[in-house]
Amino acid sequence: MTLSLTVSRSQLAELQNYLKQGGKREIGGWLVAEQTAPGEFDLVGFTVDLEAGTRDRFDSLPELHSKQMDRILLANSDRVGRVNYLGEWHSHPTFPPTPSEIDLASMTDMVEHSGPSFAALVIVRLVGGVSIQATITTFQRGQLPEAGQLKISDEDGKDGFRKAW
Repeated sequence: MTLSLTVSRSQLAELQNYLKQGGKREIGGWLVAEQTAPGEFDLVGFTVDLEAGTRDRFDSLPELHSKQMDRILLANSDRVGRVNYLGEWHSHPTFPPTPSEIDLASMTDMVEHSGPSFAALVIVRLVGGVSIQATITTFQRGQLPEAGQLKISDEDGKDGFRKAW
């Protein structure tokens, strides 16, 4: 099953600001989404850590992200059971926005041994300070990772499909 994630333009603008703040350091966090149909999700929010990354590595610190995720879930308490953790995101400011071997191994280990039975990994890169390139890879227990689909939702409700944000 190919997973798709719809992201609003305002969320992209917020992400772009964080990527500018992160500069040449990798930054990242967790994705919180609402499932709207089998394999289809709308991004509700995301956590961010601007401090933990280096030029070529980002490690998620659960305590920081758990607190931010709790705030996102509280703000969406009217949708309990439909809004939850979807996966992780991080930047590759100096590399293409594709999963590294470390990224693939880490996410595969998570879905195979310690957490949810599926998760998404979004990798982003800011190009020229104005354009976001992104990929999404989905991980499902017992299966190989596969490319997902990112969708951009226009403010007027029309959806646009793009390979990069």
